[in-house]
Amino acid sequence: MENLHYLLAYIFVLFSLALSRAEGLGIEKEIFFSSLRTLVQLILLGYLLQYLLKFNNFFEYLAVFSLMSLFASLIFAERVKSLKLFFGAFLSISLSYLVPIVLLLATGVLKSSSYEVIPFGGLIIGNTLNSLSLFYDRVKAEIKNRKDEIEAKVALGATLLQALFDVIRDSIRMAMIPKLNWLKSAGFVHIPGVAVGMLVAGASPFKAILFQVVILYVLLFSGIFSASLLAFLGYREIFRKAFQES
Repeated sequence: MENLHYLLAYIFVLFSLALSRAEGLGIEKEIFFSSLRTLVQLILLGYLLQYLLKFNNFFEYLAVFSLMSLFASLIFAERVKSLKLFFGAFLSISLSYLVPIVLLLATGVLKSSSYEVIPFGGLIIGNTLNSLSLFYDRVKAEIKNRKDEIEAKVALGATLLQALFDVIRDSIRMAMIPKLNWLKSAGFVHIPGVAVGMLVAGASPFKAILFQVVILYVLLFSGIFSASLLAFLGYREIFRKAFQES
């Protein structure tokens, strides 16, 4: 019961609901259910971490990350209303965390400890989901806006992928704006969260900052890599949905 005062933070959700209603954003239902969902999920995670942090080998970590990727892919498929994009999202997310984690473990930058590996992988998966969502929204909007241009290219003999190349490129660029803003502002504008957590835990400031740099670079890679892979694997389905809605 002593921790219930943390739930006073829900007042910020209530303010968000009020602002959404006042501005006519129409996302009150999504805000309300998402806020409850994250509360339940994080409370469950708090209990699960007591067991997850006892893991001590790569295959156990891989099982945890696979489950995280599965849930992230389901969330993405639910959001875009297309199960056909589930596999592309799952593969994009999985490779986006697997490649950097294996490399960082091999070089010794990341220690083979559940206290480092599991939070690190979860951070990558969550940010990759955000990148995929931003990319999807942008590429679908671009397809709708440039429908005539795409049809003209196909009529002149271009394949659908060739006709969509400029759209995909511009959409990936837009999806990367948050990551690039992080890189530009980290340090002078804000102190990134992982560095703050390490400092609170007692790590030296220099080590905390260097580890945060590693994370920012990995998130940059995972964002552009995952969006590019999803574009290659799912461009037909994305085009179909955008074309039907235009």
